[in-house]
Amino acid sequence: MKNVLPIFEFYVSSMYHLLRGVTDYAKMHDWHLGIISNRFELPRNWNGDGILTHLTNSPQLVEFLQTHADIPIISFNHPWIPEYDFSYAVVCEDNEEIGRIAARYFLSLGDVHYCWYGNHPLRYSGFVDELTLNNRRTQTIIPPEKILNHAWDEISGWLLEQLRGLQLPCAVFCDNDSWARELLEAALMGGFRVPEDIAILGVDNEELICNSVSIQISSIDNRLRKIGYEGAALLGRLMAGEPFPVNPVLVPPVPLPVVRSSTDVHATGNPVVAKAVEFIRKNHTSDISVLDIARKAGISDSGLRKLMNRTIGTSPSQLLLNSRIAAACRLLRETELKVEDVAIQSGFGSAQSLHEHFRHVLDTTPQRFRYDSRI
Repeated sequence: MKNVLPIFEFYVSSMYHLLRGVTDYAKMHDWHLGIISNRFELPRNWNGDGILTHLTNSPQLVEFLQTHADIPIISFNHPWIPEYDFSYAVVCEDNEEIGRIAARYFLSLGDVHYCWYGNHPLRYSGFVDELTLNNRRTQTIIPPEKILNHAWDEISGWLLEQLRGLQLPCAVFCDNDSWARELLEAALMGGFRVPEDIAILGVDNEELICNSVSIQISSIDNRLRKIGYEGAALLGRLMAGEPFPVNPVLVPPVPLPVVRSSTDVHATGNPVVAKAVEFIRKNHTSDISVLDIARKAGISDSGLRKLMNRTIGTSPSQLLLNSRIAAACRLLRETELKVEDVAIQSGFGSAQSLHEHFRHVLDTTPQRFRYDSRI
């Protein structure tokens, strides 16, 4: 039996999903998972086989990991600070792709302005780079360190000032769902219409956060339980003698956001693209093709491909596929439908087609995605 220690210096809901994934793997492979006290007191005499953690610059954590540098260490984040003097592997979400997904989705909303709210450098760079490729500029709301620990009255007042300085209508991509909820509260307090004036998108797809407000929050599903499982699986291979990977292991997010009312607006400036996007939105679960979409928009299929790539940064076939994958993910998360029925209701037509696209896009199976999504 392998003795593995999960170390998380702070607790947020996302850590719960990571630990669910770790626990899934541990139960299948007869691991014992150690425990940290609720005062974050690291065990003085622990002697185990591997460590799973979220690397920070905490002197206490760094000293503990240095002491156990002879066993494999996995981090669920890619640290932003200088390199440590012990070896570790990284398994984490593809944060740049998360930013690109947000940008591509916002481009499909049409003639709006764009804004980033957060402090995550990789999500920010992916978001800005994708918008820049499409000749769009990004407004930013970056909270100074001094404001983060203030009372809500002060934070909300500061946020409201930032919102009043935005060019409207504006789509705001937030660092995570908690920050998206804070932004929503400030926007409503300031009399802004959501999503007409300010559309809001978060990350983590934390349903307790996203669904507990009057205007439910759209979010990118970064598949945290899958990340936990893959981190544990890599640790298992390292404990068996496999060499450390050179690069971080990146788990792809679901390629289209879980759309809720905070972004449910389509105001694409180009009328041809608007028709195409609206047709895909309403009919992606039916047996339609790019030719059908082009006919509805009143343009040739080649012309539509060029126009959509130029105006919203994606092709009609890719938007159709992403919409179907998002629909399938929702059905797998929220229903007990058989995979064959999920395939039909999401527009894939057959379980084999659904399986092939999930393997190619998400590197998993529909059955495994359903399992990873359940909490």
